[in-house]
Amino acid sequence: MKPSVVALSIVAVLFGLVTPVSASSPPQYHYERAESPGRTLVISESGTTVATLTDGSRTGVFRGPSRTFSEPEATAATVTTRDWVRVAPLPWRLGGEHDAALGRWLTAMLTDRSPDVLAVAMQYRRGTENLFDPRGVRYAGRAFFGPMVDGERVTDSDFTDYLGVPWTYAGGGVQQPDPIRKDSLDCSGFLRMVYGYRAGFPLGLSGSDGRLPRQTNDIAAAGPGTVIVPNSGAQPPPESLARLRAGDLLLFDLDPEDGPLIDHSAIYLGLDSAGRPRFISSRKRYNGPTMGDRNGPSVLTGDGVFARVFRVARRI
Repeated sequence: MKPSVVALSIVAVLFGLVTPVSASSPPQYHYERAESPGRTLVISESGTTVATLTDGSRTGVFRGPSRTFSEPEATAATVTTRDWVRVAPLPWRLGGEHDAALGRWLTAMLTDRSPDVLAVAMQYRRGTENLFDPRGVRYAGRAFFGPMVDGERVTDSDFTDYLGVPWTYAGGGVQQPDPIRKDSLDCSGFLRMVYGYRAGFPLGLSGSDGRLPRQTNDIAAAGPGTVIVPNSGAQPPPESLARLRAGDLLLFDLDPEDGPLIDHSAIYLGLDSAGRPRFISSRKRYNGPTMGDRNGPSVLTGDGVFARVFRVARRI
């Protein structure tokens, strides 16, 4: 059954009333509701959905100019999309367009063309440009997964390690960078760099208070936002992939030796040029972020390793 959609402006239309519009809501748009999951659709005068805002999630998907993401050294596939992913100051809720903070954010994001979550995620692959802040801190450019220690490439490289600067968490606590992990981001460190340090999503160390935690298993079990594909302990049915939207977090049980622990994470990009649901993640064997197919296709369909061990999707 298709999700039911309720036009919030239907009473005004039927009875000829002038519906008061919030000062923060653009008058040329109206709002409709859809379910599974509950979300608000922003509809233009031409009937086009220009934004999708999911209840309980800070990430919104906006319709913008088409762009194509590619990584020709690692895959022949490309992702062409009009989806632009932004992070709100608060989780969305029913009627959020009438909230002062959310309404102002929504109005601004409808026309914002600065780098979004997807574009920022692309800035850490091989061959990408180094970007520096006014302090001289390199905040973008090629990231490694982690350093080699005793012949093994190690995990646990967070965004502070990449940056080489400490981070003070809300409510106290300071995370110091590890010098040997400079310029490195493991899979969840990559998410925290993109969503947290760059896009402003609140960060924490454990899964609590609506913050993005450090460990992938905590993101899966108790992370912020809305579960889009629940964890059944097995590969989800193919039809569940239709619920995914750009910017969703994908979570995997990649290592069979640690039991059912969720131990790998990625950012969903959308359907690629072959119609496959493609993602970007920081991968150990590739030694950094990639949307490519070396050592396993970065897609959720087929018989590749990542498709087989995909377990959970969350819209944070």
